[in-house]
Amino acid sequence: MAPALDSLSQKLAEKWLSALAAPTLFFVAAAATGAVLGHGAALDRSALFERFGHWATVAGRWPTVGQIALIAAIVLVSVAVGTFVRACADGVERIWTGDWPTVARPLADRLTARRLRQWQDIEEEIAELRGSTPAHRRGEQLRRDLDERAARRDGIALAPPCRPTFTGDRMAAIETRLRNQYGIDLASCWTRLWVFLPEDVRTELRTSRARFDAAVAGSVWAGCYAVLGFFWWPAALAAVVTGLVAWRRGRRVVTVHAELVESTVDVYLKRLVDELGVDPSGSPPDPRVGTALNRLARKSG
Repeated sequence: MAPALDSLSQKLAEKWLSALAAPTLFFVAAAATGAVLGHGAALDRSALFERFGHWATVAGRWPTVGQIALIAAIVLVSVAVGTFVRACADGVERIWTGDWPTVARPLADRLTARRLRQWQDIEEEIAELRGSTPAHRRGEQLRRDLDERAARRDGIALAPPCRPTFTGDRMAAIETRLRNQYGIDLASCWTRLWVFLPEDVRTELRTSRARFDAAVAGSVWAGCYAVLGFFWWPAALAAVVTGLVAWRRGRRVVTVHAELVESTVDVYLKRLVDELGVDPSGSPPDPRVGTALNRLARKSG
């Protein structure tokens, strides 16, 4: 048991160092810089180097125990900041995915209704274009018009919006599209499907999920820099840049992750059906097979 625990602790340490230590130490350095310079001398490098040089000289005269304590204090502060960011990331992810608390429900409902109206308006335009032109007269221009409107519609959501955010609707669309196509409840069947996935597919799914988590964490770092900006204005610029990067990266990675999950079900659902023996003569696209899978997964008889 001890070797396994040692291996786990090493992997956790490596994960922390690669994913958390660098941005945390960078933020701590920025906070220290802001504390030294403030707004008045925000970009005065000479004052910064002079103050840090003085501190380094003073620390160099301390006994070894004092220097170790200083390093330990810096590490502890970094760990505390990193832990705070990770804790906040769980709440921020709920905001990204539209799982808002009850107090924000009125705003969430208004935003969801607005997104749904936009989606339905474009859907009606597509239906009108298809209905106003006979099939034998449809040409390249009509196809381009339909593709342009379909792209606008899908830019809002791939299924009728039910969440106040793009990320929430993109994730919710997976369940809607798979339920419509196969009749399955993804939440009930996913764990059983995961058992049959090849290791390389699992790795890709984990990596994709980690990219999304990193984007969420980036938005938390943007908030931290925004707070620091009240005391050192360059941090406010860093908050804007970090927030924009996190937002753009988040939309991109959630799209990729959703497509990867949906594609995984498309490719491996037939194997799940065969392995569980739900309906060996059927095929996953039959919604009746999905209903049988749901009953099995939920143990509902």
